[in-house]
Amino acid sequence: MDISIRAMAGELLAELTVNGKCTAGQLAEELANLVPPLPFTEYRLAVETEALQPSDRLCEHVADGAELTALVVESIAGEYFCQASSCRGITLCLEGSRRARCQTERKVGGLCFYHRAEGSWEELSTGDLTHVQITLDQAIGAMEDFVVRHELEMEKLQDGDLRVVKGEIRGGGQLDPNMLMGSPGNVFSRF
Repeated sequence: MDISIRAMAGELLAELTVNGKCTAGQLAEELANLVPPLPFTEYRLAVETEALQPSDRLCEHVADGAELTALVVESIAGEYFCQASSCRGITLCLEGSRRARCQTERKVGGLCFYHRAEGSWEELSTGDLTHVQITLDQAIGAMEDFVVRHELEMEKLQDGDLRVVKGEIRGGGQLDPNMLMGSPGNVFSRF
């Protein structure tokens, strides 16, 4: 089912026909491709006074011919780095599409060992605090036949950095601490 909408961002007005199964996040990402917002900002969509979550399907919230407003808001999306120890660094990438990628790099002598995980992230606001829930799946083992799930909760600090406040691992077994994607207290700085 296609939906005809009018999307407004500042003085820009566009009339679009989109697939009703499209999510608000996908449409916001396409709008950002057409008219890039300022650095460290992103579009969030609203219908009248109702803000849409990036995962909301348009067909469930928007009637044919409705007007959408694209609001420019501060974005947590971006790349972050944490020096977890003198020999271990962690790079975290939060994409506007709500996909997340993470990589740890551990140096032992002259050798580097990399561990990667991919998943998704979600922004949660409670009062003045902004939290980020991140779920990452990491394939481990010689044949990468075992998947460990990392569930991280981070809080946004005033300077834009993210601090891990809670970290859990699911999938059974113990994981070498050098493979962790983040531990409580780790601070990830945007770069």
